[in-house]
Amino acid sequence: IGGCKEDGMRPNMVEARDDETRRKVEIYQLYEEQCQREGVVDFGELMLRSFEVLRDNDPIREHYQRRFRHILIDEFQDTNKLQYQWLKAFAGPGCGVFAVGDDDQSIYAFRGAKVGNMADFEREYRVKKIIKLEQNYRSFGNILDAANALIAHNAQRLGKNLRTEAGPGEPVRVFESTSDFAEAQWLLEEVQALHRSGLPRSEIALL
Repeated sequence: IGGCKEDGMRPNMVEARDDETRRKVEIYQLYEEQCQREGVVDFGELMLRSFEVLRDNDPIREHYQRRFRHILIDEFQDTNKLQYQWLKAFAGPGCGVFAVGDDDQSIYAFRGAKVGNMADFEREYRVKKIIKLEQNYRSFGNILDAANALIAHNAQRLGKNLRTEAGPGEPVRVFESTSDFAEAQWLLEEVQALHRSGLPRSEIALL
């Protein structure tokens, strides 16, 4: 149900291809009717209903298009299909849209995020200037080299190459454990070894 709402679809818009999908559509319809009776909405409904108001009411949509002449979108890689439709409803003629995102950091597909929104935005809005923020101030070179090598395997990424002036840093080590308990034991021993070598515990962090 949440996925349908994030895609802007009411029950009558969902294609029932088989018995399982038909049953899900029935449940979606029953859920909507129950919410109407109770006078409650979920988060997806808040988003969908607000979009429908903008889509179906020209005076309201045009009012907000005039009101918001500049739009800033942050974490664009985490937006879903419906949120992108929101943007297009808000951004009227002459509106300036500034979008910030990193397709390589898109990890929320499981909750409806569509990283393809970034490429669609670039194409549909005929983006003339893309600013790539490739200098990294957080990590050392060895970490960035490893990250760049791994993420390069993603076929449809927009593309960038992270770099740093912080130097190479320590080599990246990979440890493969046989279980979560073995991993925890290894980490514990690493921390103890670092502390014995003179490193204060306040300088040790586990991400």
